Formats: sequence, C-alpha cells, structure tokens
Amino acid sequence: MLDFLKKNRLPTDFKSKKERFLSSFLSDGNHRWINEDRLIKRGIIMLIDSLEEKHIDFFLKHPTYLIPCQAHLSCAIGRTQNHHLILVFPELKQILRSASSVHGIAILAHELGHIFYQHTENKIDTLQAQIEADDFAFQLGFGEELQEILLDHVESTDCRVRISKLTSKLITQKHNQ
Repeated sequence: MLDFLKKNRLPTDFKSKKERFLSSFLSDGNHRWINEDRLIKRGIIMLIDSLEEKHIDFFLKHPTYLIPCQAHLSCAIGRTQNHHLILVFPELKQILRSASSVHGIAILAHELGHIFYQHTENKIDTLQAQIEADDFAFQLGFGEELQEILLDHVESTDCRVRISKLTSKLITQKHNQ
C-alpha cells in the first residue's frame, strides 16, 4: 500500500516542484523584464513547462539567469561564481514577442542545453557542444523550430552539420510515431 501511495504521489510532487521553480524563477529580480512583457513571459513558461524533473533538479542547483543585453540572438555564459547566465539580445526578445515565439523558445532551450551539459566547464569541441545543445532542445520538443532557425544560416558548414543531425533525429522521431 505504501508503494502505491509513493508511486501515485510522484507526479504531483514533480508538478509542485516545477511550479515552485517557475515561481522562483519569475520572481527573481533579474527576471523583472520577463514579467513586464506578457508574450515573453508566456514563452518562458512554455520553456520551463517542457523541462523534465532531472532538468529542474539541475537548474535548482545551478541558478541560471536570463539577462537582456545588446547583440545577436542569445549566448550562454558558463558558471560565474555560483550561477549561469544566458544573454538575451533584442532580436531574440522580438522573436519571443512574435507570432512564431516558439522559435525563440527553441533558441533558449538550446542555450539551456549548453548550461545543462556544462560545456564551458567541460571544454568540449565547439561543434560537439552545439550538437549536444541542439539535442537538448530536440528532447524538449523544439527540434523542428530549431531546425528552421538553423536553415537561415546554411552558409556555415557547422550549421549544415547541425541541420543534418537534427533532420536525422526528426525523421527517426516521425518514423517511430
């Protein structure tokens, strides 16, 4: 009987943990800018909602802040003191506000992948890091959107490799459905 209760309690516990994480994330002073824009906030909620328990546990231990600044799309910065940063540039904010906001969520999912896999700490090959971060976004359900973004940058050999890897995963996924 105790095992039955434990098994049935887990989803509620995870749901509660995710809600607490979301609430804490959005209430952090670094994220005031997210709360000021309902469209961006909606996208962030969608992104956090796509995270699995292992991701929530990781990000609870490794605080990560989304910081608005000037440049192109976004960039993940590895550990600085005891937290991580994802720089969110005006172009990404515009995408998050647009009708195709899920493309912006895919970009943020990719950046979270760099942090989750601790690429700056592990110092792996740049292309391999990009592929792993792409896979993280794919696992969260944003593979097609990330692929569409990458298709805008086919002049880069690295992008073509990444597109090839994502396309293969998407085809395999569709075949297995």
